[in-house]
Amino acid sequence: MKKFAMAAIMLAMILSACGNTENSGSPVQTTQALQEQSKAQATDESLGETTPEATDGYNITWEDMEDIHMLYPSMGPVPSGLQAVEDAINEITEAQINTHVNIDIYEIGSYDQQVGLMMSSGENVDLMLTLPSGSAGFSSMQAQGQLMDMTQLLEEYGQPIMGTMGELIKGTMINGRSYGLCGYRNVVSGEYIIMRTDVLEDLGLLDKARNMTSFTEYEEILAQVKASEKWSYLAGIVGSGHGNIMLQQAAFCSEDQFKGISLFDNLGDTYKVICIDPQKSDDAVRMTYSTDEYKKIYERVKKWYDQGYIYKDSATTLESGTDLIKSNVGFSMFCDGEYGIEAIKSADCDMPMTCVKLKDYPITTGSCTKFTWVIPATSKAPEATMAFLNMMYTDNRIANLLAWGIEGVDYKVVNGEACFIDGNTAPAYHTNDFMYGNQFITLPWEGSGENMRQESYEIMQNATYSKYMGFSCDTSAVTGEIAAVSNCLNEYRPQIETGMASETVYDDFLSKLQASGVDKIVDCYQQQLNTWIEGYTN
Repeated sequence: MKKFAMAAIMLAMILSACGNTENSGSPVQTTQALQEQSKAQATDESLGETTPEATDGYNITWEDMEDIHMLYPSMGPVPSGLQAVEDAINEITEAQINTHVNIDIYEIGSYDQQVGLMMSSGENVDLMLTLPSGSAGFSSMQAQGQLMDMTQLLEEYGQPIMGTMGELIKGTMINGRSYGLCGYRNVVSGEYIIMRTDVLEDLGLLDKARNMTSFTEYEEILAQVKASEKWSYLAGIVGSGHGNIMLQQAAFCSEDQFKGISLFDNLGDTYKVICIDPQKSDDAVRMTYSTDEYKKIYERVKKWYDQGYIYKDSATTLESGTDLIKSNVGFSMFCDGEYGIEAIKSADCDMPMTCVKLKDYPITTGSCTKFTWVIPATSKAPEATMAFLNMMYTDNRIANLLAWGIEGVDYKVVNGEACFIDGNTAPAYHTNDFMYGNQFITLPWEGSGENMRQESYEIMQNATYSKYMGFSCDTSAVTGEIAAVSNCLNEYRPQIETGMASETVYDDFLSKLQASGVDKIVDCYQQQLNTWIEGYTN
C-alpha cells in the first residue's frame, strides 16, 4: 500500500506538550496551563466551514480502492435514509481519498451487545464509536486489547486532526500512546433535568421549573403532573435506556439543594467504578458504589419509584429517554449535555423541552472518553480509516452528512442553522451533532443561533480542568476483575439505579462487587495515579 510522507515535527511538539511522568511541575499547574495553551492553539480553521481544497493536505491515492466498515449508535430508531447518506459520503471519499465507507448503525439499546458480539467473533470493524460505559466503553475495550494503538497512524496520516484538537488529544492516551479520539466539541458539560414544556405550560409550572433549586421542588412538579387529569398517563421520569436514572456522568446528586451536588472525576473509567474528588488534596481513589453519596442517590430514586414517578420498564427498556418522551410515554429525564442542550433536546424529542442545569462539570479525562472514535484491532484498513477520520474532523460536508443527512432532502439551512424542511419533521435521516468528529464545523440546529458554535467554542476555551486531566489508567493487569465486575454491574445496576431494588438487593450488589475483585481495580488506579503525581513532583 502506497504511503505518503508527512513530517513528524507536529506530533513531537504535541506529545511533548501533553506531558508524561517525566514532566516537571504539578498536575494542577499543568491543567491550568492547558487552558492557556488551548487558547493559543485556537485558529479560525477550528470553526465554521471548510472547503474541499482544505483537505488537499492529506489526500491519499491508494493502489486500490479501500473499503472500510464504520459503526456507530443511533439515539433513536435507525434512520431509513442511511443508504442515501452513505452514498453521498462515498461520492466525496472515493474521489478524494480513494476509500469507500460502509456504515452500520445500531440502536443505542442494543449497541453494546452488538459490539461485544463483533469483537468476540473477530468481525472486521475499522472505525467505531465507544459508549460512556459497558463492554463498548473505551476503558473496557482498551483493557481487553480490542483497540489499535493509533499513535503511528496519527503521525503519518492524522496531522490535521492533531492540529485541530490540541490538548484534548491527551484525554485518550494511555502510557503516552493514543488509542482513540474524542469528538472535538464543547466538552464542558453539565447535569440537567429535561422536562416537556407543553406539560409545564398547561399546568402553570413553567416558571417554577425554570427557577427550581432543589429536588424537593422537582418532586412537587412530578406530583402535580401525576395528579393532573390530563397528564397523569405520563411516566414522571424515564431513564437513559441503560437502566440509569440519575448517575449520568460525574455528579453525586445526593443532597436536596442543587448547589450541594458534589462532583467527582472518574479518571476515565467508563464503568463508573472509580471516583475521586478533584477538590481534595488527599488524592484518594474511592469505589463509587460503596460511597455514602451513591447510597443516597439509590434511596432517592427508590423513593421516586415507590411513589410511581419512574417509568416501570426503565430497567429493561432498550428505548432512549428522548424516544420515550417523543412517543408520549414520559415527562422528564436526567441527562448530561453541553451548551445549546435545549435546542438539541427539543429537536430530539420533536417538541419544546425545558432544560434546567443542576451542576457544571470540569473537563476531565472522562470528558474525553465518554464518546470516542477508535480503530478496533480487527481493522483491515487502518491507514484509510485514519484518512477518513481526518475528513470527519476537518471537512464540513462529511460532518453535516453524518449529523443531519442530505441538505434539501433531510434538512434545509435558514440563517446559518439547520432545520426541518416544511412539512417533514421526521426525515429519512436525522441524528445529532455531538458524536461525529468536529462539532464546531457542523451546522447548529434550529433554535441554537447561528453564532452558537463560536459561543460554545469560547466557553470551552475558558473552562476549568480537573487536576487529574490527562491521567489514564492501564488496566490490562486487572482484565479478569473488570470482566467480573462488568457482569455484576449488568446484573444489578439497572434495577438499583431505577429504584426497583430492595435494600437486600443493594447489599447483595456490594457484596458481589467485593467478591468480583473490585478492590483490586481501585488499587490499580490508586497506584498508577500515585506514580503519575510523583512524576510531576520529582
